[in-house]
Amino acid sequence: MSARPLIAVPVLLTGAAVAVSLGMLGTYYWPGTNPLPTWGFSGPEAFKAYLSSLVLLLICGQLLTAVWIYRWRAGRVVHLYHRLAGTVAFALSLPVAFYCLYTFGFRFGANAETRTIVHSIAGCVFYGAFASKMLTLRLRNTPGWLLPVLGGLVFGSFVLAWALASFWWFDNFGFGR
Repeated sequence: MSARPLIAVPVLLTGAAVAVSLGMLGTYYWPGTNPLPTWGFSGPEAFKAYLSSLVLLLICGQLLTAVWIYRWRAGRVVHLYHRLAGTVAFALSLPVAFYCLYTFGFRFGANAETRTIVHSIAGCVFYGAFASKMLTLRLRNTPGWLLPVLGGLVFGSFVLAWALASFWWFDNFGFGR
């Protein structure tokens, strides 16, 4: 057995450590204990919904350019867009995560809705998968399947978190708030 698949173990453990750490941090801060500014929106939920929707658009571009890069010969412009869109998407996701952790906390237990539990887990998985993906890009000799799997996990976990929070918020409260 070659050492190549074994490189995936510390990469995946790093991502798991990030995800678990965020979940533990989120349990420390209970909802409403740390009010944050709403930046002109009607509340933190509206701020999160709109900002995370912008991130969703950027990561959809990420998905398309990733497929382009892996399936066909992509030029420098595609690679540059992919990196730039990923950097901007990650940077814009940080205030959303900050609001999730410090205003709403990690929701779990008997009193929590299934939607909010899954949303909390998906958000933690997003950052854990992102950490693993970035580490994979910097390491040599990683298995060929690892980067696409982690990229898919980053995309899928963000879409799930967005659907359970932002889409739900738009569906229940509309776009005008």
